[in-house]
Amino acid sequence: MTGRGLWSVATLLVCGLLFLGGCLHRRSTFYDHWIAQSAARNDVDFYLVKALIYEESWFRADIRGSAGEVGLMQVSMAAARDFCSRKGFPALSENRLLEPDLNIEVGSWYLKQSLERYKDSPAPIVFALLRYNAGETRADEWLRQAKSRPAPRAMPIEDYCLSFVDFPKTKAYARRILDRSRGRSFLF
Repeated sequence: MTGRGLWSVATLLVCGLLFLGGCLHRRSTFYDHWIAQSAARNDVDFYLVKALIYEESWFRADIRGSAGEVGLMQVSMAAARDFCSRKGFPALSENRLLEPDLNIEVGSWYLKQSLERYKDSPAPIVFALLRYNAGETRADEWLRQAKSRPAPRAMPIEDYCLSFVDFPKTKAYARRILDRSRGRSFLF
Protein backbone atom coordinates (compact mmCIF):
# COMPACT_ATOMS: atom_id res chain seq x y z
CA MET A 1 0.00 0.00 0.00
CA THR A 2 1.31 3.46 -0.86
CA GLY A 3 1.81 6.25 1.63
CA ARG A 4 -1.34 7.90 0.31
CA GLY A 5 -3.36 4.70 0.79
CA LEU A 6 -2.11 4.28 4.33
CA TRP A 7 -3.00 7.90 5.04
CA SER A 8 -6.57 7.28 3.83
CA VAL A 9 -6.95 4.15 5.95
CA ALA A 10 -5.55 5.94 9.01
CA THR A 11 -7.87 8.90 8.43
CA LEU A 12 -10.91 6.62 8.17
CA LEU A 13 -9.88 4.78 11.32
CA VAL A 14 -9.44 8.00 13.31
CA CYS A 15 -12.75 9.40 12.04
CA GLY A 16 -14.50 6.15 12.94
CA LEU A 17 -13.06 6.18 16.45
CA LEU A 18 -14.04 9.81 16.94
CA PHE A 19 -17.57 9.07 15.74
CA LEU A 20 -17.85 6.01 17.98
CA GLY A 21 -16.48 7.96 20.94
CA GLY A 22 -18.97 10.77 20.25
CA CYS A 23 -21.89 8.32 20.11
CA LEU A 24 -20.81 6.66 23.33
CA HIS A 25 -20.36 10.03 25.02
CA ARG A 26 -23.86 11.15 24.03
CA ARG A 27 -25.34 7.89 25.26
CA SER A 28 -23.39 7.98 28.50
CA THR A 29 -24.34 11.55 29.33
CA PHE A 30 -27.97 10.81 28.46
CA TYR A 31 -28.06 8.33 31.37
CA ASP A 32 -25.98 10.40 33.83
CA HIS A 33 -29.02 11.72 35.70
CA TRP A 34 -30.40 8.22 36.36
CA ILE A 35 -26.94 6.92 37.22
CA ALA A 36 -26.41 9.77 39.70
CA GLN A 37 -29.77 9.24 41.37
CA SER A 38 -29.41 5.48 41.63
CA ALA A 39 -25.79 5.67 42.77
CA ALA A 40 -26.79 8.12 45.52
CA ARG A 41 -29.77 6.01 46.64
CA ASN A 42 -27.61 2.91 46.82
CA ASP A 43 -24.53 4.64 48.22
CA VAL A 44 -22.23 3.56 45.39
CA ASP A 45 -19.78 5.63 43.39
CA PHE A 46 -21.26 7.31 40.31
CA TYR A 47 -18.15 6.63 38.22
CA LEU A 48 -18.05 2.99 39.26
CA VAL A 49 -21.66 2.50 38.10
CA LYS A 50 -20.99 4.39 34.88
CA ALA A 51 -17.85 2.34 34.16
CA LEU A 52 -19.79 -0.86 34.85
CA ILE A 53 -22.52 0.19 32.41
CA TYR A 54 -19.92 1.01 29.78
CA GLU A 55 -18.29 -2.39 30.19
CA GLU A 56 -21.54 -4.35 30.29
CA SER A 57 -23.47 -2.69 27.47
CA TRP A 58 -21.68 0.30 25.95
CA PHE A 59 -24.78 2.25 27.05
CA ARG A 60 -27.13 0.21 24.85
CA ALA A 61 -30.35 -0.10 26.83
CA ASP A 62 -31.92 -2.90 24.77
CA ILE A 63 -28.98 -5.32 24.83
CA ARG A 64 -29.47 -8.92 25.94
CA GLY A 65 -26.72 -11.23 27.15
CA SER A 66 -26.18 -14.85 26.24
CA ALA A 67 -27.10 -16.01 29.76
CA GLY A 68 -30.34 -13.99 29.91
CA GLU A 69 -28.98 -10.74 31.38
CA VAL A 70 -30.69 -7.62 30.08
CA GLY A 71 -30.26 -3.91 29.72
CA LEU A 72 -27.62 -1.34 30.48
CA MET A 73 -26.22 -3.14 33.51
CA GLN A 74 -26.89 -6.65 32.16
CA VAL A 75 -29.08 -7.55 35.13
CA SER A 76 -30.16 -11.17 35.52
CA MET A 77 -33.75 -12.05 36.30
CA ALA A 78 -32.49 -13.74 39.49
CA ALA A 79 -30.99 -10.43 40.66
CA ALA A 80 -34.24 -8.65 39.75
CA ARG A 81 -36.28 -11.19 41.76
CA ASP A 82 -33.94 -10.73 44.73
CA PHE A 83 -34.29 -6.94 44.42
CA CYS A 84 -38.09 -7.16 44.33
CA SER A 85 -38.23 -9.59 47.22
CA ARG A 86 -35.99 -7.51 49.47
CA LYS A 87 -37.60 -4.20 48.51
CA GLY A 88 -41.18 -5.50 48.68
CA PHE A 89 -41.89 -4.72 45.02
CA PRO A 90 -44.02 -6.77 42.64
CA ALA A 91 -42.13 -9.07 40.28
CA LEU A 92 -40.55 -7.46 37.24
CA SER A 93 -40.96 -8.69 33.71
CA GLU A 94 -37.95 -8.83 31.42
CA ASN A 95 -39.43 -5.96 29.38
CA ARG A 96 -39.71 -3.77 32.49
CA LEU A 97 -36.13 -4.63 33.40
CA LEU A 98 -35.06 -3.22 30.03
CA GLU A 99 -36.30 0.24 31.09
CA PRO A 100 -33.06 2.21 31.64
CA ASP A 101 -33.98 3.86 34.96
CA LEU A 102 -35.19 0.59 36.48
CA ASN A 103 -32.26 -1.40 35.11
CA ILE A 104 -29.79 1.09 36.58
CA GLU A 105 -31.59 0.97 39.93
CA VAL A 106 -31.56 -2.83 40.14
CA GLY A 107 -27.97 -3.06 38.88
CA SER A 108 -26.77 -0.40 41.34
CA TRP A 109 -28.58 -2.15 44.16
CA TYR A 110 -26.94 -5.46 43.23
CA LEU A 111 -23.54 -3.77 43.07
CA LYS A 112 -24.15 -2.34 46.54
CA GLN A 113 -25.05 -5.81 47.83
CA SER A 114 -21.77 -7.08 46.41
CA LEU A 115 -19.79 -4.23 47.98
CA GLU A 116 -21.43 -4.95 51.32
CA ARG A 117 -20.71 -8.66 51.01
CA TYR A 118 -17.00 -8.00 50.50
CA LYS A 119 -16.61 -4.92 52.71
CA ASP A 120 -14.16 -6.74 55.01
CA SER A 121 -12.10 -8.14 52.15
CA PRO A 122 -8.70 -6.72 51.18
CA ALA A 123 -10.24 -5.09 48.06
CA PRO A 124 -14.06 -4.76 48.28
CA ILE A 125 -14.51 -3.16 44.86
CA VAL A 126 -12.44 -5.86 43.15
CA PHE A 127 -14.44 -8.69 44.71
CA ALA A 128 -17.75 -6.92 44.06
CA LEU A 129 -16.83 -6.67 40.37
CA LEU A 130 -15.70 -10.29 40.30
CA ARG A 131 -19.05 -11.34 41.79
CA TYR A 132 -20.91 -9.18 39.27
CA ASN A 133 -19.10 -10.86 36.39
CA ALA A 134 -18.28 -14.42 37.46
CA GLY A 135 -20.71 -15.07 40.29
CA GLU A 136 -20.57 -15.34 44.04
CA THR A 137 -19.06 -18.83 44.27
CA ARG A 138 -16.04 -17.94 42.14
CA ALA A 139 -15.55 -14.54 43.83
CA ASP A 140 -15.66 -16.24 47.24
CA GLU A 141 -13.04 -18.77 46.13
CA TRP A 142 -10.70 -16.04 44.84
CA LEU A 143 -11.16 -14.19 48.13
CA ARG A 144 -10.35 -17.34 50.09
CA GLN A 145 -7.14 -17.75 48.09
CA ALA A 146 -6.18 -14.08 48.55
CA LYS A 147 -6.69 -14.34 52.31
CA SER A 148 -4.69 -17.57 52.55
CA ARG A 149 -1.34 -15.83 52.22
CA PRO A 150 0.01 -12.38 52.90
CA ALA A 151 0.12 -9.87 50.07
CA PRO A 152 3.57 -8.79 48.89
CA ARG A 153 4.32 -5.25 50.06
CA ALA A 154 5.53 -4.12 46.66
CA MET A 155 2.31 -5.14 44.88
CA PRO A 156 -0.85 -3.02 45.00
CA ILE A 157 -3.58 -4.90 46.87
CA GLU A 158 -5.96 -4.86 43.89
CA ASP A 159 -3.32 -6.42 41.65
CA TYR A 160 -2.60 -9.03 44.31
CA CYS A 161 -6.30 -9.95 44.60
CA LEU A 162 -6.69 -10.07 40.82
CA SER A 163 -3.67 -12.38 40.57
CA PHE A 164 -5.85 -15.23 41.87
CA VAL A 165 -8.46 -14.83 39.14
CA ASP A 166 -7.87 -17.67 36.71
CA PHE A 167 -10.35 -16.37 34.13
CA PRO A 168 -8.41 -13.90 31.93
CA LYS A 169 -11.59 -12.23 30.65
CA THR A 170 -12.91 -11.69 34.18
CA LYS A 171 -9.58 -10.31 35.36
CA ALA A 172 -9.45 -7.91 32.40
CA TYR A 173 -13.11 -6.95 32.97
CA ALA A 174 -12.45 -5.93 36.57
CA ARG A 175 -9.25 -4.06 35.65
CA ARG A 176 -10.98 -2.09 32.86
CA ILE A 177 -13.83 -1.03 35.16
CA LEU A 178 -11.43 -0.03 37.94
CA ASP A 179 -9.31 2.01 35.54
CA ARG A 180 -12.25 3.65 33.79
CA SER A 181 -13.99 4.52 37.07
CA ARG A 182 -10.83 6.28 38.22
CA GLY A 183 -10.41 8.22 34.99
CA ARG A 184 -7.50 6.19 33.64
CA SER A 185 -9.31 5.39 30.42
CA PHE A 186 -10.24 7.93 27.77
CA LEU A 187 -13.58 6.58 26.57
CA PHE A 188 -16.89 7.24 28.27
